Amino acid sequence: MISVSTAWNSTNNDNGDAIVEQILELGIRTIELGFSINEQMLESIIKRVENQEIEISSVHNFCPVLPGYTAGKFTPDFFSLSSPENDQREKALFLTKRSVDTTKRVGAKNLIVHAGRVDMEQRTKELIWLYNSGKRDSEQYEQLLEEIKQEREQKKQPYWEAVIKSLDTIIAYAADADINICIENRYYHREIPCFDEIEFLFEHFNQAKNFFYWYDLGHAQVGENLGFAKNLDFLKAYSDKMAGMHLHDVRGTHDHQVPGLGDFDFRVLKPFIKKHTIKVIEVHQPATPDQLKAGITYLKEIGIFN
Repeated sequence: MISVSTAWNSTNNDNGDAIVEQILELGIRTIELGFSINEQMLESIIKRVENQEIEISSVHNFCPVLPGYTAGKFTPDFFSLSSPENDQREKALFLTKRSVDTTKRVGAKNLIVHAGRVDMEQRTKELIWLYNSGKRDSEQYEQLLEEIKQEREQKKQPYWEAVIKSLDTIIAYAADADINICIENRYYHREIPCFDEIEFLFEHFNQAKNFFYWYDLGHAQVGENLGFAKNLDFLKAYSDKMAGMHLHDVRGTHDHQVPGLGDFDFRVLKPFIKKHTIKVIEVHQPATPDQLKAGITYLKEIGIFN
């Protein structure tokens, strides 16, 4: 299944029909609903689904945008499923359940979820600055990298406990709706889950038949470039539990690039792609339609899309 995420064009369109038309013009009729879709956009898109003009491959939590918030402000991490503060965690739970309902309404099967974060200073940005300044091999860089890892490990326990509580609720709610919950690997190291934590989640929820992994290529590759887990280790360890993947190219610490315009060799993914794997192109602006068409052609030519 080839799908394009509305992450590409939802922030510069004010209605769902325009979003759909631009993706149809790429020669693609399968769409992932991103987290910048408001209620009005969603209703327009649902009409296109009902008319069998498009299919929805997957939905990204939270969808739709909470009324009264702008798409730019309201991100999947605005309310955190890992918050030890009950008010914030309950809000995240409410919105995630709402997204499960959206997934059911649009006829999709998979809801992609960000599991939250450890509340610590966002020092990965300092690491990125050093990397982009050519200091990847410096002692300063290695010291900061180790400090980030240690601080996260020391502070994570209450956030980890909150994540488990949240997922207990969400997985059960989604099971009743016959929807899969798919946990995505993240960009910043303070976010949940890191590489090893994915295994712990699958061990804890080993009885849940609707709990899966969603591989994000760009997040994993940036993490490898910065000195965290190796990109392909995510696939080697978790591809058997993988429902789908976000495909975008990477240059250094810059992801969400059009496939073929970065440095990643997409051919290494082929052994891990199964017949049922949902493949979503998740590029961001300023990618043009022509660039995106070329990226789709490139992925077809190397056998990522059949």
